[in-house]
Amino acid sequence: MKILLVDDETLLGETLGELLSLLGHEVIYAAHARKAQEILRERGAEIELAIIDVILPEISGPELVAWIKEHYPHIKVLCITGYTPTPEPEPCGSGVPVLFKPFSLEELKPYLMH
Repeated sequence: MKILLVDDETLLGETLGELLSLLGHEVIYAAHARKAQEILRERGAEIELAIIDVILPEISGPELVAWIKEHYPHIKVLCITGYTPTPEPEPCGSGVPVLFKPFSLEELKPYLMH
């Protein structure tokens, strides 16, 4: 599965990216939403899943999710956040699942199915 991972916490992003790669996924990492949009403009047709941090600089996770849903509706989206509880039950929009950091591989696995 080709996964776009967007998280401004570089260490977490790189570590999660390596873990997903070890599981056989191709991971494209972006530290912020603008970079994610650039990647999607070039490779959006290939990407199957976007894992997006809720809190990002400049463009928020929920704003990026809305943009992805508008331009790349085939991409499944999963939001991640270190803020618990979130002020809203669905901070990234209706039907977009949220995992709370730190999360386990077992919690992530259901979202990695094709």
